[in-house]
Amino acid sequence: MAQGEDEDDIRHGVRVTAPGDVREEDLTSLEAWLRDEPELTHRVRVGRIARRAGPGVAMGPQLEVLLEWLGGAATSEIVRLATESIKEWRTSRRALGDPDPPDFRARPDDERD
Repeated sequence: MAQGEDEDDIRHGVRVTAPGDVREEDLTSLEAWLRDEPELTHRVRVGRIARRAGPGVAMGPQLEVLLEWLGGAATSEIVRLATESIKEWRTSRRALGDPDPPDFRARPDDERD
């Protein structure tokens, strides 16, 4: 932490991504699900960020969900809450007839820490 910075002024982030190609409807659905998650609603801002290039990632615009917050909450706690919510989202999608919803994963966004 730089001198003069308060812990509450440091921006933290958690990326939520899935391997391979992700349909817009899946991303939109998960984004809405996370926004409505009671444990996350008042703790993080849910937004989108450009996806990092990597193996298995289609060319063209790809987005990921980004959970951001200032100070306070530990990154490990936000990852745990997001991971639980993603599991619930996948269960819900299967119940709605999607046999194989994307395997989204939450992990610390190392570009922000």
